[in-house]
Amino acid sequence: MPRARLRAVIAVLVIAGGVPIALLAWIGGVVLADRLGLAVSSEQIFSGLLALLIATVVWPLALRRLRREMWSRQSPVPAPRPTRGDSFLRALLVICGGVGIMVLCAPRDIVVAVTGVWGAVSVGPRGDGILFQLALTLVSLILAAPALFVTGYALRRMDAQDPRRLRWQERQTWHGAAAVAWAVSLGLGLVLSVVSLLTL
Repeated sequence: MPRARLRAVIAVLVIAGGVPIALLAWIGGVVLADRLGLAVSSEQIFSGLLALLIATVVWPLALRRLRREMWSRQSPVPAPRPTRGDSFLRALLVICGGVGIMVLCAPRDIVVAVTGVWGAVSVGPRGDGILFQLALTLVSLILAAPALFVTGYALRRMDAQDPRRLRWQERQTWHGAAAVAWAVSLGLGLVLSVVSLLTL
């Protein structure tokens, strides 16, 4: 079976199995909150589940995919394996990124505030898309700036034949991909949270 067709089959199976599981988790969360006497609405639970899904699945997968795409366009050779220090730092950043998505996308107060701000700056259906892309681009640049500055500085100090150059290029690619993937994941989480708040 071709790789593209295999991926399509896997995606269909994941969606077909994931939707019932998500619905059961939502219902279970509502029932559990009711039994525990927690003042949590059904839309808050749904937003929390969406944020958890994006933080634990979408964000790491988007990072992995984007990093591969960026590296394949940048260099024809395979990317070097990260060092132990790089692996530890990246794992920490992925965890912190997931926690950040949960903190920003799950709470109702933050979603309501984002909805209010977006309503104040909205310029119409056509302009909203451009504004959204601009916001994601700015977040990506702000997040990537420190790592790109450090890796760019290191690369400028090396000549083209330096054996360390490939590893620094891979670090630069990973952190750039992480910034973009996190910004996109956060944007998706906020959009879905706002939609669930307005529709449920």
